[in-house]
Amino acid sequence: MLNIQFMTQNPINNQTWFWLFFSLLVAYVFGLFVPLMNEDASHHANIALHMVQHHNYVNLVDDMGKDYLDKPHLHFWLAALSFNIFGVNTIAYKIPSLLATILGLFSTFKLGSRLYNCNAGMLAAIIYASAQAQFLANNDVRMDALLAAGIAFATWQLVESAVTARWYNYLLAGLGLAMAFTTKGMIGFVMPCIALFFFLLYQRNWQVMFSWRWLAVFVFWAIFIAPCVYCYYLQYDLHPEKVVRGMKNVSGVKFILWQQNFERLEGKSWGKGNKDYFFFFHTTLWAFLPFCLLTYIAFFDRVAFFVKTRFQYFKNYELLTTGTIIMIFAIISSSGYQLPHYLNVLFPIFAIITAGFLMQKFEMHQFKALSAFLKVQYLVIFIVAVLLILLNFWCFPLNRVAVIATSLIVVAAMVYVFAKEQGVLVKLVALSVLLASLTNILLNGHVYQELLRYQGGIGLAQVVNRNNIPKNKIYNYIDHSSGFNFYTQNLTPFIEINEIKTKRANGEPVWIFTSKDYLYLLRDNHIGFDLVYSDADYGISRLTPAFLNPRTRASTFGRDYLIKVK
Repeated sequence: MLNIQFMTQNPINNQTWFWLFFSLLVAYVFGLFVPLMNEDASHHANIALHMVQHHNYVNLVDDMGKDYLDKPHLHFWLAALSFNIFGVNTIAYKIPSLLATILGLFSTFKLGSRLYNCNAGMLAAIIYASAQAQFLANNDVRMDALLAAGIAFATWQLVESAVTARWYNYLLAGLGLAMAFTTKGMIGFVMPCIALFFFLLYQRNWQVMFSWRWLAVFVFWAIFIAPCVYCYYLQYDLHPEKVVRGMKNVSGVKFILWQQNFERLEGKSWGKGNKDYFFFFHTTLWAFLPFCLLTYIAFFDRVAFFVKTRFQYFKNYELLTTGTIIMIFAIISSSGYQLPHYLNVLFPIFAIITAGFLMQKFEMHQFKALSAFLKVQYLVIFIVAVLLILLNFWCFPLNRVAVIATSLIVVAAMVYVFAKEQGVLVKLVALSVLLASLTNILLNGHVYQELLRYQGGIGLAQVVNRNNIPKNKIYNYIDHSSGFNFYTQNLTPFIEINEIKTKRANGEPVWIFTSKDYLYLLRDNHIGFDLVYSDADYGISRLTPAFLNPRTRASTFGRDYLIKVK
């Protein structure tokens, strides 16, 4: 029998918590002003824009006029609501994800407090807020922040239901499960249920595990998802003639309730690649910076503890985090289609297991271990600092006064903590959080702004807006840019050569958006140009050394063109 004793202490005072969270908030606010990336973020924004412009909140239609089957409605509904309130702009599109992140942080705090104590809950929340990919989820906005928040909220409410059996927790659990489901499908329902299973399994709480009251959660969930499922029914099941991914007779209801996540796991319809069973292990190294190494340590420490104790129950331990990580890692690592943002759903769990581990070390007065962990964080700080110097002084020389001033304040705070703070855990947490803040102030305030200069569609959208070019006379030829469509607030249709000639013969002005690869086809078909605007274009989600090197960067560009036909 292990003799495990804990002393509840408060190692970090409220003032320190405030300033650490505030420093992260500053970095998140900088991210609100980063233009949308020209792939999923602007593509999803255009689906919400289509809703607003066509007053159609049932059908999901992308900026190429195609029915969009892949994801449910909630993200698009919230973006459309924000557009209706704040106008169609970058910040309005990002506000729902930022609010969802706040909900996710609060849910993580409450769940961590329930599993451990209030101090561990606060630490879990700030670890989650510091995660590098969480900043990215609020910058390159897709469904990830909303999904992780829904899962964290649902998991918290399920655990509360198991512990307190209060009726409103069952209702809120159903709401949280529905929020996650209507963001990205059944993973949003399954993962919180897995977490609840491991929570009750470790306690051997069979009575609660098999309680009939969980049926109430299922009923509430079914009620809350009904509008989304009904929209799928209206868009697809009532229209078997629609061709989606080359198929007819597509059932939207069957897809969202069953097929969607299994297709991704199998790689079906998404392009199978080589399956890398360690993809998410090494992705965690950057996605969960700056606490990634401590998360590894905490996880394997917990696994060793459970093996050593043969899963015997101890009051101040829990299996929810360890079991959920193992199960979800096994699922996503065996997937035939793997993307880094699949990890985001685990961030609240990563944060809680890391916070619980660190706080227990502190409460058991294992300061030697904490000192070793502080050295681990020094290594992380050094590596990240080198990368930041390269990015901001070589790749993209820093010249923004506000970013420089804000960064210097954070650096000064880091120096003060390093020189003056005596508490090992406080120093570890404060330096790590301030590093996350500094990193993302520089990335959001400067580096991403420089990178997004090389999205030709956005630059040409500015040309359209600046020169009052009639948007209803602009057409895509073969290629298109979601960023161009969003920043012109015009879902640009496609056009063929014969249509161009017909419109010009009728005296209609015609503007063409296309890329360098297709410009020659217009020339070959004797389409002449009065005006030609062009801008450099690069797929910034796939950075290469040649692009990052200022001397070779120009050789990596493509070009987008906006031309006026003679």
